[in-house]
Amino acid sequence: MKEDRQGFTLVELITIVAILGLIALIVYPAINSVIRNVKTNSYNNQIAIIEKAAKTWSIDNSNLLKTDGSVYYLPVKELLEEGYISNDEIKDPRNSSKNLTGNIEIKYNSSIKQFTYNYNSSTKEK
Repeated sequence: MKEDRQGFTLVELITIVAILGLIALIVYPAINSVIRNVKTNSYNNQIAIIEKAAKTWSIDNSNLLKTDGSVYYLPVKELLEEGYISNDEIKDPRNSSKNLTGNIEIKYNSSIKQFTYNYNSSTKEK
């Protein structure tokens, strides 16, 4: 006589759950690493956008910059307020609930005869 089978046995279900658990243990670190790398790359792109906006700002406000080696601290907030960047361009991709703050340090480099722009997350006065 042929036996009618109506589904999986408990052993088969436990085996499937164990296999899926092993797959998850193997895949999760790889996916987590990819997400972390994407956020880091996005953060670096945001910084590049902010530094490019600071270069545009410095063209428009060249009278404020000195070539004596002193550092000018340009707040990211000022770039936003003056319309050089949008609010979307200062969202921190590593923590989407926060905006990037800090300054762009603008300093004249006499050896290459041009200004350098470096983002600094700490806030300093001009």
